[in-house]
Amino acid sequence: MNSLRRRLSISLAAVLLAGGALLAFGLQAFPRHLVEDYVLSRLRHDADLLYVRTLEAAADLASLETATRGTAGSVYELPLSGHYFLVRRGEQVLRSRSMWDEDIPLAQPGPGQESSHRQPGPAGQQLLSFARHYPDSAGRGDEGIVIAVAEDIADIDAAIARFRANLLIGVVLTLAVLLVVQRRLLNRGLAPLDDAVAACRELERGAATTLDTDAPVEVQPLLDAVNRLAHHHTQRLGRIRHAAGNLSHALKTPLAVLSHTADELSAHGDAALADEVRAQLDTMRATIERELHRARLAGSGPTHEYFDARNQLGALAEAVQRLHAGRGIAIELDVPDCRFPVDREDMLELFGNLLDNACKWAQRRVRLCIDAGAAPDALVFHVDDDGPGVPDDMLHRLGTAGLRSDENRPGHGLGLAIVGDIVTQYGGTIQYKRAPALGGLRVLVRLPLAAQNGSHGKRP
Repeated sequence: MNSLRRRLSISLAAVLLAGGALLAFGLQAFPRHLVEDYVLSRLRHDADLLYVRTLEAAADLASLETATRGTAGSVYELPLSGHYFLVRRGEQVLRSRSMWDEDIPLAQPGPGQESSHRQPGPAGQQLLSFARHYPDSAGRGDEGIVIAVAEDIADIDAAIARFRANLLIGVVLTLAVLLVVQRRLLNRGLAPLDDAVAACRELERGAATTLDTDAPVEVQPLLDAVNRLAHHHTQRLGRIRHAAGNLSHALKTPLAVLSHTADELSAHGDAALADEVRAQLDTMRATIERELHRARLAGSGPTHEYFDARNQLGALAEAVQRLHAGRGIAIELDVPDCRFPVDREDMLELFGNLLDNACKWAQRRVRLCIDAGAAPDALVFHVDDDGPGVPDDMLHRLGTAGLRSDENRPGHGLGLAIVGDIVTQYGGTIQYKRAPALGGLRVLVRLPLAAQNGSHGKRP
C-alpha cells in the first residue's frame, strides 16, 4: 500500500534508529578510553616517583628496597592488592610486596621507550600496566632503569559494562518514545487530509460541506481548494435543480394540450390514434418524473436529520397498506429502534417504492427486515414478498427504467429504477433474488454509512 503516512513513519524511524545506533556506539567506547587514560596518568605518576627514589638509592638491592618502600603508597605493600610494580636496574630486580609469590610478567620496553597494555593478573584480576625505560643518571649502569607499574581494573570494567547496559536500555526507551511522539505528530499533521477525504465523500452524495480545520501550511492550500470546489459544486447543483424545475413547469402546458388533443381524437371516433398518443404521453410523463427525481437526488442540499427507522417505517407501512387495502396485504416489520445518519426523505422514498412494488406482487404478506448487526458501517435491509417472484433470466434486468414484467400490473416500471438511483447515489449495492421463506422476490440493499457521518445506527 502506497501510504505517505507509512513511508514518512518508516523514514523517520530509520533516521532515529540510525542516530540512536551511532550514539550508542560512540558512548560505548568513550567511558573505557576515559577511564584508561585516567588510570594510566596515575600509573605514570607512580612510575616517576619510583624512578626518583631509585636514583637516590645506593647500588645494592637492599638500599633500593628501602628507598622505594612506601613511595607510591601502602597499596603496593598488601599482598595481591591489585597494585604492583617492578624496578629493574642492571642485574637488580625489585618487585613490590603486593606480588607476594606471584610472577607477574610486566613489560620491558627498550631504551627511551614506554608502553601500556592490558594483561591478565593473579586471582582473576585484569591488569592495566605501564612500563618505561628511564636513563640511569647516577651512572651506576649503562642499561638504564626499567620501571613497570600495574593496576587491577576488573571492577572498573564491570562498572563500565553496567553503564553500557543502562545506556543501551536508555537509548532504546528514548527511541521508542521518539517514535511514538513522531507518529502522533505525523498523524496530527495529516489529520486535515482525512477531513478533506470526508468532505469529498459528502460531495459525492450531493451534500454541501465546508472545512474549517486549522491545518499546517503545507496542507492548508489543499483544504482551501476543497472548500472552493464544495462551494462551486453546491452552486452548480442548485442551478441544475432549478433548471429541472423550470423544465417541468414548461412541459406541463404542452402535455396538457396533447392530452386534450387525444381526448378530441377519441371523441371523433379515432380511438386507436388517441390510445397511441396517450401511450406516448404516459412515456413522456414517466421520463420527466424520473429525470426530475434524479435531479432532486443530485441537487439536494445537506441534511442533518436522522432517519428514525422504527417510527417512520411504521407510519410508511400503514400508508402503503391503505393503498392496497382492497387486497388485504399485511406488511410485517422487523426494524430495530435505531436512528441512521441518512436523509429521511430519501429513505422514505426508497422504502416506499420497495414496499409498494412488493405489495403489487404479493399474495398476502410483505416483510421488511433491517439487520442492525450485519455491518458496523452500513444500513443493510431486505424486503420480501410471497408473490410469484421473478424468472431468473429477468433478475439482472430489474431496476431498468420502463421494464415491467407484467403489463397488466399498474405503474410505469419506475419504482425499482428510482430505488436503484437512490442506492447508487449513496454508493450502495442492491441485489434481487428469491425470498427463502416467503417464496417471492427478495430485494437486498446495503447502504454504506461511513460516507455520511462515519457512524452506525444510534439509539434515539
